[in-house]
Amino acid sequence: MAEKNYYIILEVKSSATFEEIKSSYRILAKKYHPDKNIGNKAAEEYFKEIQQAYTVLSNPEKRRKYDLKFSYGTRNQTQQKTNSGGPQYTGNAYQFAQQQAQYKQQQAYAQTQKKSSTQPEKKTEGANWQILVSVGIALVLLYFIISYSTEKTTASNTGSVAAIENTTEAEVLISEPTMNNYDSPYTAYFGQEIYDEQSKNSIAFLNGSKSEAVVCLVEKNAPNKTIRNIYMNSETEIKMNQIPDGKYFLKIYYGADWSAKKTFLNETVKGGFDRENSFLKLNDGPDALVMKKEKRGSLDSYSTYEIKIGPDNKQNAKVISAEAFFKK
Repeated sequence: MAEKNYYIILEVKSSATFEEIKSSYRILAKKYHPDKNIGNKAAEEYFKEIQQAYTVLSNPEKRRKYDLKFSYGTRNQTQQKTNSGGPQYTGNAYQFAQQQAQYKQQQAYAQTQKKSSTQPEKKTEGANWQILVSVGIALVLLYFIISYSTEKTTASNTGSVAAIENTTEAEVLISEPTMNNYDSPYTAYFGQEIYDEQSKNSIAFLNGSKSEAVVCLVEKNAPNKTIRNIYMNSETEIKMNQIPDGKYFLKIYYGADWSAKKTFLNETVKGGFDRENSFLKLNDGPDALVMKKEKRGSLDSYSTYEIKIGPDNKQNAKVISAEAFFKK
């Protein structure tokens, strides 16, 4: 299978800097996030590719290995195409088998033509017989490849459906990929996230610690609804955009080694960190985060914050329990 071009997926050049990659990732992740494209499977699959591409290209070591691998694969394919005397096979098993049969027929015909020009006429029947045998073998091969491919696909689909039907939700979650920046792991629990597409209110979170984090933006007023939950990796930064006007505080869950097997509240909440769990509440008081669009002359002004977070940063913070963190 051809190697995915992560640069094309993130719409950047192969010489792009980390800042350019990160900027493009933010734009694309926001545009194709499943919460903004409900029911759109194509957008959901592309969002996964965007995450995969960013995970590799944002890591210098992974990017270096990817560049070497991708470069080698491209050169190797070009060299094979140049050196090979036969056609280059692409596509699924059916197409491959067709090409194989056609190529064998062409080769057999060429051999027959060559022999007929140098050998007596009486050997033509033997050459024709060889062609028929070759074509027959190729057609049989084609039949078995198609049959095998169809059976395998059917069995795979049947097995997948059966597995899903007979598997608990917790077991399904085990097979989910690890978290990436901007993922929202608790939307199923807290409810649909809330955006205001006309708003430019935003909060930039700077995580300088070795811990991963899930940041929740919670309405200050009752019923204290959690309108956003967003994962961020260690030593990274993310930005919440399109925040509706209002007053908010933060709840942050810190830890390491995300696991889909982790549960809370008698398995009501799925997913969490295996190690170093801690929970903090921030800006719940007079220092609440105020998001508001204002007029300044003829221009609109929006609220923006930049907040440094980390399990050891206790400024304007209060330690809370897991139950308090997941309280709706």
